[in-house]
Amino acid sequence: MKGLKIFGLFLVLHAAAWAGTHVYLSQHQPDVLIVVDTSYALKPQFAAMERWITAREASTRYKKIVVGTDKALLGELASLKSREAIFRTAFGRMSEDHLQRYAQTSAVEKILLSDGTINPAGWTVVKFP
Repeated sequence: MKGLKIFGLFLVLHAAAWAGTHVYLSQHQPDVLIVVDTSYALKPQFAAMERWITAREASTRYKKIVVGTDKALLGELASLKSREAIFRTAFGRMSEDHLQRYAQTSAVEKILLSDGTINPAGWTVVKFP
């Protein structure tokens, strides 16, 4: 009987630790910044980029995904009315200067969806040919 009580105590402690961790991580979500290169040359890749963003969102837990383009910061992915807003315009050519607006962001991870022509420091570049 004593062994059963000890097992029950460890079971309760384990469940409490999991619940506490879940609540803490749900309330303290770090930002992940995803910036999409909306150059005209990448317009054929927009559907693949949207699928990549959807897959990343599905596999990301306890992190808040913030989305932007090389032209503007759009905000939190979950609060966008439509994901088509990300791919609304396609013009110009992207350079590293376009990413300066994101230099002061507090994101723990910065991801650039592009063709790989630029590789900015501190960014993970996902290439779309």
